Amino acid sequence: MGSVIFLLRVALGALLIVAGVLKAHDGPAVTASTVAGFRLLPPSLNALLGLFLPYFEIGLGLYLGAGLFTRGAGFIAAAQFAIFAAAVGSLVVRHIPANCGCFGAGANTPPSWGHVAVDLLLALAALAIALRPPGRFAVDNVLARRNAFEAEHGTSQVAAIGDTQHES
Repeated sequence: MGSVIFLLRVALGALLIVAGVLKAHDGPAVTASTVAGFRLLPPSLNALLGLFLPYFEIGLGLYLGAGLFTRGAGFIAAAQFAIFAAAVGSLVVRHIPANCGCFGAGANTPPSWGHVAVDLLLALAALAIALRPPGRFAVDNVLARRNAFEAEHGTSQVAAIGDTQHES
């Protein structure tokens, strides 16, 4: 199962990084305009999301890919994909042909129930990441081993070295 979680982490991380980079390349005004097309938020929040969303996605993708704070990053990614699914679903229900903006303004993707299903599957994958150990090659595993070593030996190596130097 560790290999599956690792592959999911890397795939979702890469997806979020690519999506964020493409939005950042478009610029905050274009991203805000795309968010405004959903007709769900007040203009001030559209502008804020235009600034924030690309870099949030890039950061979240980096955390997932590296396996750092994996559980929290998985829950946040699951919530984000579920929110995207609900937003796209609202476009379908309201018959608004807005571009979802998932991969920036260059990829014109009209809303559909298939798109909602994909977002929900991504949310489930992110939830699986959150509910399982972080898988192979995760920074969280390295940190856990270090913490276990420190707990077993009663102190951190840095503190032990510092104490030795003070005794001299």
